[in-house]
Amino acid sequence: MNYKKIELKKIDIRHITKKYLNWMNDREVVKFTEQKYKKTTYNDIKKYIINTNKSKNDFIFGIFVDKIHIGNVKISSIDFNHKTAEIAYIIGDKSFWNKGIGGKAISLILKINKKKYKIKKILAGVYSQNKSSISVLIKNGFKREAVFKSQVVFEGKRISSYIYGYEVK
Repeated sequence: MNYKKIELKKIDIRHITKKYLNWMNDREVVKFTEQKYKKTTYNDIKKYIINTNKSKNDFIFGIFVDKIHIGNVKISSIDFNHKTAEIAYIIGDKSFWNKGIGGKAISLILKINKKKYKIKKILAGVYSQNKSSISVLIKNGFKREAVFKSQVVFEGKRISSYIYGYEVK
């Protein structure tokens, strides 16, 4: 990896660009998400970011590589009583795929969690076919905790989905 800096920053509507909108409508980028079932507009993203930023239980960060916004990571559904949450992430800019950035972004969100949110258990859902995402989770200490057989439709076939969990030490 020859990048000077990979960082996570809170995003707002100023970060909605044509490039960002294009990611969310690129079938290859969103194929492992529920986003694949709809066309996304600028207003959809704006509403999503505004609502997330108003929430006390959901936080969205842009993934920035050398100050270029290339994706997002979200920590959501935070239950401050049980100290649990979920994460989701996407590398939207395909020129940054397979370069270790997803793994670094997960590592960074885990550090932010430890300092700021103090969640003890974090879950991530993943399609069984999403080998890159599974690898990123495992490299960051997540363990597969659940298998939902034939849970989702992917490329016309029913496949399983997995839940990976991470226990904060």
